[in-house]
Amino acid sequence: MAEGGQHELSQTLLLLDKAVFEMIMAEQPLQRVLESLCLKLEERSPDWICSVLLLDKDAETLRHGAAPSLPRSYFAAIDGAKIGPRAGSCGTAAYRREPVVVTDIACDPLWEDFRDLALAHGLRACWSMPLYSREGAVLGTFACYYRQPRTADVYHLQMIEHAVHLACIAIQHCRTKTELQVAETRYRSLVERLPAITYTAEVGAKGRWFFVSPQIETMLGYTSIEWMADPTLWMNRVHKDDLEIALEAENRVQETGELYKADYRMCARDGTVLWFRDEGKILPEISGDKPVMQGVLYDVTDYKRLEEQLRQAQKMEAVGQLAGGVAHDFNNLLMIIQAHADRIGEKLSASDVLCTDADEIKNAVSRAAALTQRLLAFSRKQLLQPRVLDLGCILSDIGNMIRRLLAENIRLEISVGPGLAQVRADRSQIEQAILNLTVNARDAMANGGELAIRATTVHFDQIEAWSQNSVAPGDYVMLAVSDTGIGMNAETQSRIFEPFFTTKGPGKGTGLGLSTVYGVVKQSGGAISVESEIDRGSTFKIFLPACERENCCDEKASVPTSPTSGNENILLVEDQVAIREVVSDHLVQLGYNVFTAPDGEAAIHFTQTRNQPIDLLITDMVMPNMGGRELAQRLTERYPKAKVLFMSGYPDGAMPGSEESVLDEQILRKPFSLKTLANKARRLLDEGDNQ
Repeated sequence: MAEGGQHELSQTLLLLDKAVFEMIMAEQPLQRVLESLCLKLEERSPDWICSVLLLDKDAETLRHGAAPSLPRSYFAAIDGAKIGPRAGSCGTAAYRREPVVVTDIACDPLWEDFRDLALAHGLRACWSMPLYSREGAVLGTFACYYRQPRTADVYHLQMIEHAVHLACIAIQHCRTKTELQVAETRYRSLVERLPAITYTAEVGAKGRWFFVSPQIETMLGYTSIEWMADPTLWMNRVHKDDLEIALEAENRVQETGELYKADYRMCARDGTVLWFRDEGKILPEISGDKPVMQGVLYDVTDYKRLEEQLRQAQKMEAVGQLAGGVAHDFNNLLMIIQAHADRIGEKLSASDVLCTDADEIKNAVSRAAALTQRLLAFSRKQLLQPRVLDLGCILSDIGNMIRRLLAENIRLEISVGPGLAQVRADRSQIEQAILNLTVNARDAMANGGELAIRATTVHFDQIEAWSQNSVAPGDYVMLAVSDTGIGMNAETQSRIFEPFFTTKGPGKGTGLGLSTVYGVVKQSGGAISVESEIDRGSTFKIFLPACERENCCDEKASVPTSPTSGNENILLVEDQVAIREVVSDHLVQLGYNVFTAPDGEAAIHFTQTRNQPIDLLITDMVMPNMGGRELAQRLTERYPKAKVLFMSGYPDGAMPGSEESVLDEQILRKPFSLKTLANKARRLLDEGDNQ
């Protein structure tokens, strides 16, 4: 090609580039870009007819891309043609992945299937080149038709090669843009379905927010537009007590580049406080005055509530284990004090001044034992005697007692819902729980107010959870105690069931009232919740599982008053010397023949070496060498008619780790009075006589 012709070709190609790239940058539709490319080429070579076919996703079918100068009937006929080894110029070029030049359609075998169609439209020659993606995949073909047979020449081939290059750029750009749009749509759809807020924002308390997902409106009450318009909104909504946590995490991520991670509270537009877990990372590819972070805000309010429940449960379990462990030794000490106080009292006349001292010792023992029992109730290790109860009857029975606890400026209202279901619980403990809640309500209303106690049947279709505990679906009897007193803040509410926690002044409360209520309710299979606001009072709700209705047996057991003396043989086994001696002396004074042993092995040795019949075995349950359970089993094998009375300093009468149970009539829980011991022993021995 002459120098002048080459210069002209270069100018033509530059103008072609400019025209095509301007359309691409203007985001013109692909078909319009390709049609413009064809027309520009046809202007330079009037004998050309250009077309572009695009390969479908199946990589087998050619679709119409652009052919502004071809008859519509022609490109409509070839739209959907399959590529192959003899599929005309274009179908063959796409199949072979190489240029195909047909100089005369009338005689070329590649056009056998399409020859009549081409000739009918006056097409005689066709040069076709495949279009490739950057990855080497075939995108389609670019073709030049002639109305006369024509061989290739350098000028036309250079023009076509350049046109192919531009067509590839246009098609690749369009497909990349489409793929990005699809990916963005999928990403946005995914983001908007997540149960979390996604965001992109500058690091810093007043950093700009570039994106925030729509979930922010359902969670915090602000639209995405509102949030992004005010850079200070984030810090203004972070809970004041958590500001330092959020900002320290930002400083750390800037200094170290590690993942941003922080748990903090935010206040929604309506005042609701929600817990969020904020996780994000710096985007290094974005430059600017401030680093930009992309992250996710997860609502972890429910998780935090469960976490708090677990923390409370673990704390209470720890105190419960401590209480249960201490109870054994403490009750043994109380037993010794109780027994000696009983002996002193028996030797004194009612008019003796020392008799009052003995009574005070016994009263102190009773108070100490009650304190232990309250701790055990909290730890749910107290032995309860559950029976079918009607809470309506209980409220009626203790109504007068409740009124005596209240000042005249407190109005009491007790109501029972119609058809109140029955529950299975320990009557004395439920009564004590009601009285504890009543006293707390009274103390919260120093200036008077209203106290409402109501019982009603409720049903839960799903699990209901509070900060203290939760209940499973089912029917429950709800006992609610409401006051109009000073109320409690959130921090106090989170601790009210902890043992020894009290808001009362010194000497005005032990801090065991509500913890006892909590323990009794949980041990009864129920749950408790609290609702309170400062200066607006409090409501405690106890939920006890409803049971099938039956005749209530909630009378309190009577104490036997039968004679306690006798002359039977009793084997007393107790590892605590002081207890063994005082109990033995008392039984001997009542006329019994008493044999003693410090543990189970010594007791078995005694029965093997002394041919003495045993009518009653009184044994501690936990002793070295051999415990009371094994001793009782072995002794009753030797003496089948012998009765057994257990003693235990453990709260549930069992050795720790043992799942066996003992009937209440067969066990004495320390500390017990010597009179109670005598009554129990006599009753068991009399049962043997009646058989």
